Amino acid sequence: MGKRVMILAASAGSGHVKAAQALEEACRNDPRVSEVCRIDALQYTNFLFKRVYSKGYMEAVKSAPELWAMAFENLDKPWEKTRLLTALQRFNSLPLARKIRAFNPDLCICTHFMPADLIAYMISHDKVHCNLGIVVTDFYVHALWLEEVFTRYFVAKPENKNHLQMLGLPAERIVVSGIPVMEQFTIDISKETLHAKYQTDPSIPVVVLSAGAFGIMTAKVIYKILEQIKTPCQIVVICGKNKALKAALEKLIASSDHIHNKYVIEGFVDTMHEYLKLADVFIGKPGGLATSECLVSGVPMVVWDPIPGQELYNTYHILENGVGVLPDNIITIGFKVDQILSNPERMKKMKKQALAIASPKAASMIVDSMLQNDEETPVRAFKKTP
Repeated sequence: MGKRVMILAASAGSGHVKAAQALEEACRNDPRVSEVCRIDALQYTNFLFKRVYSKGYMEAVKSAPELWAMAFENLDKPWEKTRLLTALQRFNSLPLARKIRAFNPDLCICTHFMPADLIAYMISHDKVHCNLGIVVTDFYVHALWLEEVFTRYFVAKPENKNHLQMLGLPAERIVVSGIPVMEQFTIDISKETLHAKYQTDPSIPVVVLSAGAFGIMTAKVIYKILEQIKTPCQIVVICGKNKALKAALEKLIASSDHIHNKYVIEGFVDTMHEYLKLADVFIGKPGGLATSECLVSGVPMVVWDPIPGQELYNTYHILENGVGVLPDNIITIGFKVDQILSNPERMKKMKKQALAIASPKAASMIVDSMLQNDEETPVRAFKKTP
């Protein structure tokens, strides 16, 4: 009989949701799964809690990154979750608990710690009978991810596994899977095909920039930064849902007399996997999912403005493995891009190393691990402290 799988994310940043989508896709491709249900846990909380949890996080990292850094550090104390925070999460998640019980899953897989905390509580109090898989979506395991009761943890790199072992989690229940990405990022597409589709010149390198990394910065400033790239290249700017920025950039480029590079300005796209396959360099923020997508695509990263905390740890991973660079200042982004583009041998090594440490099969590995070991029962951590 097929398994009923519930996948739970929380829309506090897009990465958790993207990881959940990748896991849902893997479940739908697995004949051992009879039914899969993917939900945003925050949709089953009250309006105020949902707004504070999702919008509050985004505002904090944008407007007061130094305060967010303090909060990240102060909350990163293993096995010391505050009773107030835990109580607030559980009290505001009663509709979510009802949803979980109504679906009656065999397996729950969480890509955010908020629903993981609720399910661990429900399992330990005999409110639901299922296995719990917890998928950490960054290259660092913050203390908020720690649960006393779980079936399996899935982490991005071997050091994460060692970290959890040192905190009292049994090694056999920790899987180094990588961070799950959608299957489309793993499909091999020739650059010739993509150059033909997007009408780009195969003899000139392509730089892809995610404009979301530059926050409220004006089109004029972004354009000035990009024009500092001296190596001739084709620059694709992805503006996402920021229509005003897209229009301003298009107007600015159309009215400029001396454009050093060729530009393509895009809004929201559902073909990011193709742009990354086309790219020789990516400029953007080092979110866990964005980093994993770049690694799977074999594209070197020029990291900009990592959020203190999780994105800073992701940046350490990028730099340690030689798959990206971090400019000292925004005005030296062009210099860093030039260092890569002007050195084909270095660029080739960075691309090769990115593919070497990538985890293209993370989603299917996680689902397979949970299904293969479905007769396991949740275990309790020993709760060691550093």
